[in-house]
Amino acid sequence: MLQTVTANRICFRTVYTYPITFEHVVFPPSGQLKLPTLPPEPTYDENLGEEKYKTTKRFIDARGPESIHTELIHKQFGLVAINGGFIKAEDFAWIQQEVNEKLLEKQFAIWRVDAPWLPRVKRPPSTKLGGGKGSISHYETPVRSGRIILELGGYITEQEARSILMHLYLHLPFPVEFVSQELFEKRRELETKVRENNRNKFDWETIIKYNMQNCKSWLTPYDTFYGPSVMQIFGEEELLSVQFKYLVFFIAGCPLVAFLLCLLLSIILHYEQAVWTHCEVTNWLPSLSAAVSSFAPERYIWRLFIGFHGTPRLVLAFAFKNFLITSSLWPSPFRSWYRWASQFSCALNLCEILSLVLLSSISSTEDHFLHALSFCGFALFAHFYMFISIWLFDFSGRRRSSKLGELSFQYKVLCCVGSVLSLVFALYFYYRHNRYCESGVYTLFALSEYSLILFNILFHSTLYYDFHSRTLTLNTAALTSAGGYDLLPMYSENKTWRKSDTELRLEKGN
Repeated sequence: MLQTVTANRICFRTVYTYPITFEHVVFPPSGQLKLPTLPPEPTYDENLGEEKYKTTKRFIDARGPESIHTELIHKQFGLVAINGGFIKAEDFAWIQQEVNEKLLEKQFAIWRVDAPWLPRVKRPPSTKLGGGKGSISHYETPVRSGRIILELGGYITEQEARSILMHLYLHLPFPVEFVSQELFEKRRELETKVRENNRNKFDWETIIKYNMQNCKSWLTPYDTFYGPSVMQIFGEEELLSVQFKYLVFFIAGCPLVAFLLCLLLSIILHYEQAVWTHCEVTNWLPSLSAAVSSFAPERYIWRLFIGFHGTPRLVLAFAFKNFLITSSLWPSPFRSWYRWASQFSCALNLCEILSLVLLSSISSTEDHFLHALSFCGFALFAHFYMFISIWLFDFSGRRRSSKLGELSFQYKVLCCVGSVLSLVFALYFYYRHNRYCESGVYTLFALSEYSLILFNILFHSTLYYDFHSRTLTLNTAALTSAGGYDLLPMYSENKTWRKSDTELRLEKGN
């Protein structure tokens, strides 16, 4: 933000980044923009004496780093294997279908791996050992670590490329990552900086030769041969990795299971007390507060499950806020107030969670006023959060980034409309029951409460589509001492190091 001061006024001028251009894009010379269909098995020419053959599993073809196919030909985007593995013919067909249907005009994708060629044999069930290899069942393609599997290019941005490749992360049998030419250049720059400014006098061969830190007792010959680039001894160690979709299942399953259990137990154990009201009219179903917080053991089950799901809800609240803010598809001129709106939406979500915990902790028989106040706060915060989060989801561009984004938006709108209608009907039936004391009206009020809770659970379950291919990971530095610093530091950003006291004394002595 540049500020220009004149005699009468202060003018602000915003400097934006340069727009993305595609003047250096190189299209495939064949003119084919879609991924071609790869044959499920190789073809053999009988005239040349070629015939089908059986071989060993050949895991060596998927071990070690790739040394040839590690650069992007078209200098744009691609998918790279993190670890080695094998790709089957059905994996190729699924990737081809997913990528081709998402490519737009003047966007292309190319394969960087061979068609399946390595035969796999399989014996029929209940076959005894010793009869030789079974018949060939399918073919696979071995892929080494660092091998580029496919490339995306043309008139495509990084956000669009990520949205196309994000669903391939979980389908492939080995971990992969999204890469770009800019990311490759940054990694080369970092490697050059480490190599030029390395103050560590010990390289990998020296560590192995002198058995430093007793490394030979836990290193395998495979690690010794390929070095730390594959084993990642100086990188980060993954302590915990949980896919976000399992967190969504947990936060949706806890209140749903608790609600169904409490409702069933209240009908079986305390039916007469649960359906009783001050009007003393015929009623068939207990209200939500009577089912989950008025009797034991229902109140303990509800509080236990709500307490369990509270902490993951807080994590997902902040995760969804960052999910909206980090989108690159919303207009830049609205940066400041868009961030403020995202923060406000997160605050509403936190208030909703706290109101739900307070509502669950205090029953209507213990403190009716505070219980009713908590319910009103939960209903207001929940619906305001629904309205703002749906609008921000559309405005941020997450809706149009993928098919899952559009599906998530539609389900969010549907659940929001259903929740609003349930709240309106609940208020109407509650007023009518207290005013006229009609038979069965309180049952309709209870059904409206049930639908309100179910629509709220379904609304928050749409995070399954938002975080479908994302993972919550806890990492730590691999080789660190108790003091928290690296035992073998690699390089310095300042390129200067303070000499030790011993070195200073030796220089003074000389």
